[in-house]
Amino acid sequence: MIKREPAWRVFAQEYRESSLHVASDEEHSPLYVITPLGARVNRVFIVGTLIDVTNYGTEDEPSVRATLADQTGHFYLTTGQYNPEVGFALLRAETPSFLAVIGKAHVYQPEDGVLKKYIRPESVIQVDRETRDRWLVETSKATWERMEAMREAMEMAEPSEKMLRDIGIYPRLAQGVIQAVKHYGEANLNAYAEMLGDVLRYVISQKDLESMLEGDGESLTEQVRQLILSVENNGDILWADLLSAADKEGLDEEKVKDEIDRLLIEGKIFERQIGVRLKIEKDDEFWS
Repeated sequence: MIKREPAWRVFAQEYRESSLHVASDEEHSPLYVITPLGARVNRVFIVGTLIDVTNYGTEDEPSVRATLADQTGHFYLTTGQYNPEVGFALLRAETPSFLAVIGKAHVYQPEDGVLKKYIRPESVIQVDRETRDRWLVETSKATWERMEAMREAMEMAEPSEKMLRDIGIYPRLAQGVIQAVKHYGEANLNAYAEMLGDVLRYVISQKDLESMLEGDGESLTEQVRQLILSVENNGDILWADLLSAADKEGLDEEKVKDEIDRLLIEGKIFERQIGVRLKIEKDDEFWS
């Protein structure tokens, strides 16, 4: 079974500063953009403000380029004839407006040392400010987790994937961190910490920062795992059913959402329809 790649939550700054991409010569082999903090980005989940849309195709067969801004910079989106519905969705959207996008990393290397990076959207929906602000917090947490993994690797004399996994770094991130260390050297963690400070000051008070960045422990993970299994149907989970079940169990909705975000980051589930439907991988031993 071919497992679907997780959609990483990354800020534009981290994606923009990436200069490494890897792919094999095998047919249909996925391409990965390796960020300075070790995200192995094949797919992304981003939310931001649509500030520019241009159709280079025709009215019936759009080929669209668009710019989506978060609090740290810009993502560049590009569509083509392979997915016209996404192109139409971008053309229908107002500028400015908040959009949530799931898409695949795409790169273009015009010359050595120059790597242009785009996102090819798979789905696009318009969202509200609350959803955008929540994405900023979720993505800050994911970025902080990568920073901590990178910090661990930088403190090791000869870091390896196994060493990182042995201290609890999940496999996808451990692999990416080692690739990042080899390519970029030591990451500028202070610069990323300043970036997170700017983002979080925008959406939350300083007193909430520590609790936002800390996890809720293995007990909540197991509770949410059991919750998902109780409502899933052939691997599909409706958000409405999940939150209803959480309410019946007396679980805090925001904490459940935070734990779902962590499982999304680790690739144990993925969002089939943004805000509507989740999907779990049945062959993952986590769910057995």
